[in-house]
Amino acid sequence: MELAGQRRILLVEDDANHRWVMRRILDNAFGEDVTVEEAETGERAIDRALRKPQIDLVLLDLGLPGIGGIEVLKCIRAEPKTRGLPVVVLTSSQEREDVQTAYQYGANSFVSKSETPELMFQRLRMLPVYWLELNRLPGDAKT
Repeated sequence: MELAGQRRILLVEDDANHRWVMRRILDNAFGEDVTVEEAETGERAIDRALRKPQIDLVLLDLGLPGIGGIEVLKCIRAEPKTRGLPVVVLTSSQEREDVQTAYQYGANSFVSKSETPELMFQRLRMLPVYWLELNRLPGDAKT
């Protein structure tokens, strides 16, 4: 898979085992075309999202220590330079209220983590292809 230039994914996940699995899946699927950066707290996620180089996609868990995932989402949407950043909520929650709240505050997508690495691989493999290659964002338009 070849992406147009190297892209950056911010993986926001407090569980070290989930981070390890997700990083391996993304690294195996995209190699050097995608750089995966990690944040294990909401505070670190917000800090990283606001710094250069720009993040192209956020994979956001909801259950974070300190500032939770919904608060991270609110901060990203409140800041003009990150307002259009694609944010995919990637969580183990299956609760309807979590889905509704995530969309209410600007999530672009809501994906439940799967029980098996094989299913998680299938789900995660599709996300960057869609968000980094197929989907066009306003900032992608050529002038």
